[in-house]
Amino acid sequence: MKRILSFLVLWGIVCIIAVQPAAAAATSFPDVPKNNRFHDEIQYLVNKGIISGYSNGKFQPKRNVTRGEAAIMIGRMLGYDGRPRTTRFTDVTAKNGASGYISEAAVYGIISGYADRTFRPNEYITRGDMAIFLARAFDIETGSAREFKDVGEQMKAYSSIRNIAGDFITTGYSDGTFRPASKVTREQFSAFLARGLSPEYKQRTVKKDGYARGMTKKYVFSSPNGDIRMEYKKTMGQFGELHYAGFFWVIQGPKSGDIWYIRQEETDEMLIESYPFSNYEIALKYPVKVGTSWSGYGLSETDTIKITGVNKTIKTPYKTFTNAVEVSDKGFKSYFVKGIGHVKTVDPTGKLTSELKSIQ
Repeated sequence: MKRILSFLVLWGIVCIIAVQPAAAAATSFPDVPKNNRFHDEIQYLVNKGIISGYSNGKFQPKRNVTRGEAAIMIGRMLGYDGRPRTTRFTDVTAKNGASGYISEAAVYGIISGYADRTFRPNEYITRGDMAIFLARAFDIETGSAREFKDVGEQMKAYSSIRNIAGDFITTGYSDGTFRPASKVTREQFSAFLARGLSPEYKQRTVKKDGYARGMTKKYVFSSPNGDIRMEYKKTMGQFGELHYAGFFWVIQGPKSGDIWYIRQEETDEMLIESYPFSNYEIALKYPVKVGTSWSGYGLSETDTIKITGVNKTIKTPYKTFTNAVEVSDKGFKSYFVKGIGHVKTVDPTGKLTSELKSIQ
């Protein structure tokens, strides 16, 4: 596989019961004030008819979510009709108000039960099971560079946890754990669903002072071959024999039909980019200081990428930046800016290969 960064430079880019409670009459809840961390995510899902409050007008954000309730919310999100019916599970009959959602989600492989043929709809869902359900519901399977101290490869939910982490649905906890056996509250589950649906809520999971591109914005770069456009959006396609779906940076080249899909992820250690199902490339290594270096894909130990400047003044058609970080790679110099991402690249002769033209 060609090196990701070399490819991008070439094109001018470095790139209670198991029944959901009745809907509340209003679209706001007295127990979900605007200063609630997940207020906007909850309102977003209420307006879409995916979640609802209780008959007393409250949402009860701290209440734990049952497996049956999770099936209802996921089913509504996926457009299931929810009509009560017989299911494959011995403890979920047509009398159960969640049976329709449970049955359909099971048919489509979104949810699963236990070896004894039960679903246990009234049990609280764990974060590990939540990851499995959501990775299937959103059809995410591209993984993540993020690792959690309490998530090992032997765990059933291992791949699913890494998948939703890579899709900015979860970030885990500040101590580096995911806590897969912990329960999930209604407000937390709302946040996970909203992040799976909207770049706006994915963006809230990343560092505000990071060097990644903004997922809610559209970028246009100028290059010697013409303009190149980048937009973060939901898509699907094939990469070799592998099917992929989810949110990607869709790159549209100057020529009709020139389209590529790129993943970008930022951890505390680095900013990375990759094709679907491919090894990632490190675009920027932290800490950001002159001399920080790293090896790129296909490079020898003596052939490294290095930060060669900070607080550089860089002029682009979009604006002039005074706080750019300069990264040197075999003579190419690329520039990154906090809150913006990559803004410019020049080749070893100083000739422009790309520069930021506009952000919408």
